[in-house]
Amino acid sequence: MKSVTRVVMATGLALGVANTSQASFFKDLVDSVQRTAENTARQVVIQTTAQMVRDMIIGYTTVQVKSEREVSAEFEKQTGSLPVNPKVSAYRSEILPGTSVRPGTEVRVKSHIEVVPGTSGARANIEEKMTIWDNDDNSIALNSMTKAPGSSTANGGAYTSEFTFTLPEGLPQGVYPVSTHLLLNGEQVGDQKHGLQLVLQVDTSGAVQLALAAG
Repeated sequence: MKSVTRVVMATGLALGVANTSQASFFKDLVDSVQRTAENTARQVVIQTTAQMVRDMIIGYTTVQVKSEREVSAEFEKQTGSLPVNPKVSAYRSEILPGTSVRPGTEVRVKSHIEVVPGTSGARANIEEKMTIWDNDDNSIALNSMTKAPGSSTANGGAYTSEFTFTLPEGLPQGVYPVSTHLLLNGEQVGDQKHGLQLVLQVDTSGAVQLALAAG
């Protein structure tokens, strides 16, 4: 009888271990499926966001506000002499109407650029590049545009330039970094960085309410 009892107890223990092991297996399986689903959904959001921003139309305008002669005279007055080669004497940019916008609002990235022509007469090839970065992974560039603010025949002058775009409806809320880089004859000579906050709701008083971040 004792032998039978031991067999029954051993069988019960084995079944208990099997049930525990089985429950653990199914729990791990459910967790794995859930993680896979979450990762898949996250990748879909990232890919959709990237495509929406890539499909945006980016506009660009530029106006010369000072001539080469005016910029040269001002620079020489301040420093006492002109540089041998063309030199960027000023570069700054700002986001308008502000760094927090709602979907459908036109965003303007406005820059002021001043290039002093050099005494060598060397050509000044000026280019400005604007890049919009991913709100989740700031190392991923979603869209960019490079334009020349100056005339192809100009070696200097002051310019006001604007990149324009509209963040579309359906884009996830968050901070989308926006950077601008100024190139002179292929070399970067200036950069500006901004955080553009996309907000989804505004209450009746006009105060901004950030939607809860997904995930």
